[in-house]
Amino acid sequence: MTNEQQQTLPPLVPPPSPLTMTNKVNLTGDTVNILRNYCHINSSIVFRKGNVIRTISNAENILAKYTSDESFPTDFAIYDLPQFLSGLALFDNPELDFSSENYVRINSGRQSVKYYYSDPEITLKSAPEKNVKFPGGDITFELNAEDLKKLYKAAAVYHLPDLNITTTGGKIELVLHDNDNDTSNTFKIGVEGTYTNKDLDLDIKMENLRVMERDYNVKVSSQLISEWISTDDKLTYYIALEPK
Repeated sequence: MTNEQQQTLPPLVPPPSPLTMTNKVNLTGDTVNILRNYCHINSSIVFRKGNVIRTISNAENILAKYTSDESFPTDFAIYDLPQFLSGLALFDNPELDFSSENYVRINSGRQSVKYYYSDPEITLKSAPEKNVKFPGGDITFELNAEDLKKLYKAAAVYHLPDLNITTTGGKIELVLHDNDNDTSNTFKIGVEGTYTNKDLDLDIKMENLRVMERDYNVKVSSQLISEWISTDDKLTYYIALEPK
């Protein structure tokens, strides 16, 4: 895909105000797993004060937002998120102390690490501060974690790069295919949902589908953007579609 064709996300809108918090934070297992997923979107991250953790891909075609159970007391930037998470794994139930302006101290029993923040200017591109203004879905459907897992596996087994979301014949189907190969293998899953009164065929590159294996309510817009909201409303992804 050329630079001219590269889809980016729509304009952003301001987020809600952050919650009250303390200087010491214990990350839940769920938050750590979310951050591991974020590593596949962008290896750098800027945490904003509050309990909403965002990331955005370098190409600006994937944005994720997670509402965590813990709240961060300050803005801080991590240049190498995979390294940061690997360091946390060295500790049993680590506590993050944000008393310093320049680093976070990670404590657990007799162990501790002083982990310095990166320069925000270096990680600025990984620091979305606003929410996406989603235009509304032409196709809306539910996708459970098991079917999502099957899509990932089938894409890998058959080397299928495109996920076509179609409404042909009165049904909503998720069709894995290689759009550049007329004789490519095809893998389909039917899903329950609603759509506008017309046949649609919208395309997401599997390389951009970097969502965690959870249950989602999905909306897909003909304006070439999709919204993936977990059924617990804590995790949201916005993924750009491909132009035809």
